[in-house]
Amino acid sequence: MKKYNIIIICLVAFLLSLSVGYALFSETLQINGTATAMGTFDVEFSSATIKEQVGATSSTATISSDKNSLDISVPKLEYPGAYVDVLVTVTNKGSIPAFLESVEENGLTTDESIKVSYAGLNELKDVVLNQNDSKTFDIKVLWDEKSNVSSKDVNFTIKLNYRQTTN
Repeated sequence: MKKYNIIIICLVAFLLSLSVGYALFSETLQINGTATAMGTFDVEFSSATIKEQVGATSSTATISSDKNSLDISVPKLEYPGAYVDVLVTVTNKGSIPAFLESVEENGLTTDESIKVSYAGLNELKDVVLNQNDSKTFDIKVLWDEKSNVSSKDVNFTIKLNYRQTTN
């Protein structure tokens, strides 16, 4: 019986030491804090000029007041093969590096005789624009040479969607 009592006392002592050890190591530590990031995100159209007009007149490229979109207007293309070429520059005026994620084109009619193409824009998708960096590309509005359907008042707006870099 003495052995039995000693075993029970040892088991109780062992369970108590386990309970105390678990209680010591299972404390909850709560840390509160606030993190702030400083910087500005501002990629904008800095210039847009009509570089060339062949078979067209009075075309315009106007940057919006917030400098986030570009309105292009081609009142008339005179003949198949006529085109307007617009030189566009975008600049990162903010302090956060950014890269081109996508291009939104709005307002362009579904007229298949008018083709809009971008030269140098796909290359911008792989380029990080750091603070005060500028990149240029061309927008060409063309009356398809194979079409005999004329088109007037070609108007559309483009917006470049940039995202901050994560590295």
